[in-house]
Amino acid sequence: MVNQELVGVSVKSSAQPLSGSGGKLLILEDNPDSSSLYEYYCKKMNIPFDLEVNGVRALERIESSSTTYAAYVVDLFMPEQDGITFVTRLKEIDPDAIIIIQTSSDVPDKIIEVMKLGVFDYLIKPINMDAFEKSIRLALKAYNFKHSKRQVEKINRDVLRNQLEWLTYKESIRKSDESSILISTIKSLSTSFSQGSGLGALVSLLDLLKLEESNKETSEQKSSGILNLLFSNQEIVRKQLDGLSAVLSIAEQNPPMTQIGTTDLRDILIKRADIIHPFLSERETRIRFSSFKNKHYVSINKELIAIAFEELLLNALKYGREQSYLDIYFNIVEGYFCITVKNTTDTRQELIDPETGEILVTRPFYRLLPPVEHFVELERYGLGLGLTAVELIVSKHRGIFHIHNVADHTRDQVENSVMAEMFLPLDESPERAS
Repeated sequence: MVNQELVGVSVKSSAQPLSGSGGKLLILEDNPDSSSLYEYYCKKMNIPFDLEVNGVRALERIESSSTTYAAYVVDLFMPEQDGITFVTRLKEIDPDAIIIIQTSSDVPDKIIEVMKLGVFDYLIKPINMDAFEKSIRLALKAYNFKHSKRQVEKINRDVLRNQLEWLTYKESIRKSDESSILISTIKSLSTSFSQGSGLGALVSLLDLLKLEESNKETSEQKSSGILNLLFSNQEIVRKQLDGLSAVLSIAEQNPPMTQIGTTDLRDILIKRADIIHPFLSERETRIRFSSFKNKHYVSINKELIAIAFEELLLNALKYGREQSYLDIYFNIVEGYFCITVKNTTDTRQELIDPETGEILVTRPFYRLLPPVEHFVELERYGLGLGLTAVELIVSKHRGIFHIHNVADHTRDQVENSVMAEMFLPLDESPERAS
């Protein structure tokens, strides 16, 4: 007999939900003993949930309620509507639904049939606490990541619309704004030369060398150490000057383009991310890539786009918070293939001019923060020119580059994050081989 106290009733724990759960479970189970067991598990884990006894009741609840469920725990055999029928109907309503099947059937053919429906996990009854908790935790993590990706896609649509409006506005004010930008550029250049390793340190070391020449008794002992520092900074200066030449080269060239599938480009960029792997453990940082299976095409210069991606990764690593994640998203937005690099920051920086909407950090030599010298071996450009190079590369592809602050609501506390995005226009169709 069905336990009427559990039918259609939401049972909540008085404790706080599981950290980072970000959602609620819907459990479909017609057996009262199993329902009571799952109720106990959920309360023990501090997870909010609803219970239903069959697929018909569950679908009615889903369609009539404003509740968004993070995951569904579905019994395979139920009265009125079985689990397979429910899963099929649910996937029509929500293709991204995260579904955990729980059943006493361990027949391989049945398991394969169910997994082909796109379910997340398959648990064999009787289900103990450890197996239930492990599956639910993984499901909630998957839900949080998908939810975050949907947020990114929505933000991208808004960003793209605003950026297109900005491009039109930018051209109309370009001439009147040239003088103020020039002054700002000169100030930023002065800051870049005077801070950190490079020209500023080089000048100071030369001053020390001159002072030691006046003290003949100690100069021979100390000069060797100073000269080593001098030579080290000489290489930094050389890289900075080479970076200036590299940026000018990008601005002047008309790079050859090759058509490539978006999934293939994703694979290339994931491989190029290896460049920062040696530094991830030092900062206790992990990198995550979103899935992407939509087959579209873009015409790009693969090397330049890879360089731009590396610059975004380096920028995110340098100014991101330690013990955090670098999230990389790939998606399609309004006719563009969007590549997003998101990092968590300790403080919010004003990346955009509030009056004009211009992205400040893409100005040549512009710096919001002092140089981070720990990653100097990865620097291609230096002098605050990394994001300038990214914008130049993206513009060569008729694309749009945008970087902005975003509040991350996927964790217990809202965190400051920065999202850097490259929008590359999709080709209407793949090129046919001649």
